[in-house]
Amino acid sequence: MIAHITRREMYDLVWAEPLDAVAGKLGLSHWRLRDLCVQHRVPLPTAAYWRDKAAGKNPRQTIFASSADPAVELISLDPTSPSDPVIEERLERGRKAAIAPRRLMKPREPNTRTIEWSRIDKPHTAVSLTAHTLRRAKPDHDGIIAISGEGLLSMRLGAGSVERAIFILDSIARGMEAREISCTLAGKHVEVRRGVDKVPFILAETIKRRKHDPTVNELKAEERYRRSARYRDWDFTYERQYPEFDYIPTGELTISIEAWSMDQRRRNWRDNSRATLEAQLDSIIEELHGWIDYRRDDRLKDERNARLRRRAEENRTRTEARTKREEERDELLDEIVEMGRKAEQLRSWIAWAANIEDAETRRMLSWARQRLSELERALDPASFGDWLRERTLFPEVDKFAPLPADPDLETPPPQVSPT
Repeated sequence: MIAHITRREMYDLVWAEPLDAVAGKLGLSHWRLRDLCVQHRVPLPTAAYWRDKAAGKNPRQTIFASSADPAVELISLDPTSPSDPVIEERLERGRKAAIAPRRLMKPREPNTRTIEWSRIDKPHTAVSLTAHTLRRAKPDHDGIIAISGEGLLSMRLGAGSVERAIFILDSIARGMEAREISCTLAGKHVEVRRGVDKVPFILAETIKRRKHDPTVNELKAEERYRRSARYRDWDFTYERQYPEFDYIPTGELTISIEAWSMDQRRRNWRDNSRATLEAQLDSIIEELHGWIDYRRDDRLKDERNARLRRRAEENRTRTEARTKREEERDELLDEIVEMGRKAEQLRSWIAWAANIEDAETRRMLSWARQRLSELERALDPASFGDWLRERTLFPEVDKFAPLPADPDLETPPPQVSPT
């Protein structure tokens, strides 16, 4: 006799027949069965539902919603009550069907626009380590193979997609090598590189996540765990006795380029109704080649813009230096003019005071003649150039002359400062 059923099984029973009929077949009273349904949140049909159904109508049925509480999902019947053999047979048949491999997707239909491919016995050197690891790895309970590590391409694939992935990676590596572009596998990305220009992309399989529908045995294990002392021990964390989700490999492979472009270049390929990924390999390789050229052009453009910015900054610095030097030249010119005017004034005063016999005036006159001599030496044309060269305000080669705005143009000869 069946002593436990799930909420879903109870739901199917009470919506298939009136509650009195189901209670009689399960060996329970009408009110006991109703209490169990209310306690475990199983929706019940109303009397109007059965009247409409008896009248040949198609009444609306309340949608079944699963519960996240495992204690609610498992319904324990009275173990001493007899049950109807028809009900037991129906439940057993449903449970056997539920044990079938529900995680397996429907096989892909043959595609008319695909290409023939076979197992690669000697993969490209860039792919060999990842291929060897994929083939040796064991799938988990969901049928998924996951690999990662140094020198490996981190991947999560269904066991049935391993050889396809190896074939695709090997074809891309050899196709890029024929175009003198290297291919490396590390981390989550595959990188195609030419010199310093590289384009990363990802090869992945679409894996769907579905809420796990616990079986009767899993719900029993959960109930035993909740009744155990470990569940009530605060030192231990709660451990669900069955997975929360099922992960289902679909067999659909995708390639995604992890880069962007201003010209909206293509970045994604996937298995579709028109062609599998293998049939698109030629276009993928051509597009990767185009991406390398685009990254090179983009890099050269960035380098040129950086040179233009540096040249503009250098010219700005030179402009500031020239402005400061012009101020110093103006100050020097004012100083020379002031020195000439002062020398003329000293000569006039010395001539006026030459006949004064006062001792104090004589000493001042002697100092004035000495000062006039210093000014005349500074203004002497024979030594004026040496004095200017000490100031370095009029060099033969102007180091502050503006440079061409475009540094890629030929630099003109050094400019000679005006005399």
